[in-house]
Amino acid sequence: MSTDSGSGSDDASTRDDAAASRDGVASSGNAPSSSADATRGRDDATPDRGDAILRAEDLRVSYGEVVALRGLDFHVEDGEIVAIIGPNGAGKSTLADAVSGHVAYEGRVSYRGREVADESASDLVSQGLIHCTETRDLFGYMSVADNLDLGAYRHRDDVDERREFVYDLFPTLEDRADQNARTMSGGEQQMLAIGRALMSDPDLLLLDEPTLGLAPVILDDISDGIEQIRDAGVTVVLCEQNVTFAMDHADRVYLLENGRFEREGVPETLRGDEYIRDAYLGG
Repeated sequence: MSTDSGSGSDDASTRDDAAASRDGVASSGNAPSSSADATRGRDDATPDRGDAILRAEDLRVSYGEVVALRGLDFHVEDGEIVAIIGPNGAGKSTLADAVSGHVAYEGRVSYRGREVADESASDLVSQGLIHCTETRDLFGYMSVADNLDLGAYRHRDDVDERREFVYDLFPTLEDRADQNARTMSGGEQQMLAIGRALMSDPDLLLLDEPTLGLAPVILDDISDGIEQIRDAGVTVVLCEQNVTFAMDHADRVYLLENGRFEREGVPETLRGDEYIRDAYLGG
């Protein structure tokens, strides 16, 4: 199971498949590629300064004959919030699964200079790469407190301090510490999923669709939480359909459509992009 706590993630076959893909397993080859495609919509104001905590080069993922990611290049620098925006089905969750070691890929993905496919997902958790999935992966019949404790399974030092940080971030969780996760609202479950990810002491936190289906009042809580997470020194990759929300928090933004990056830049620039404005920001 692809949980942020790393539970059940030591799937050797997944690791072997990923390594085989990088060593030359053929891709579908159906995705067109050109220098024009590679540079389309790129913003020269966002250079890679070379201190990337996460880097992908020619990242490709296919599910049988279906191509999900088509040769992506991107980087995330230490301390940044980088948003991957795009519609449902664009490939955002596949990207998150690939860079966190949960799906086989071709190309290169490195976390702190080490190839992701050469590490077990459990080891990546120990190294601080934490994935909070779109489906949350909570243990519904366990309490809030127990779910949080499971997040600290691979990081037993300073557990009380991390729990206090989570409760300060989302006070509702402390109020409902004895409540079973399955009885909480969707927004409260999202807070718990993020809280459990934080209990794993992340250096890099992958948040996949954290605002999906949430009421506006809960969005405000999640929004405040993301800024506090940044202030605590955590690097964040935010995969998000809510473009306005993503741009409000991100240092840099990649627009993913049909498995390709169509735009890249800083929010201030992309808000003025005619296509993004018409398609995603309501004109």
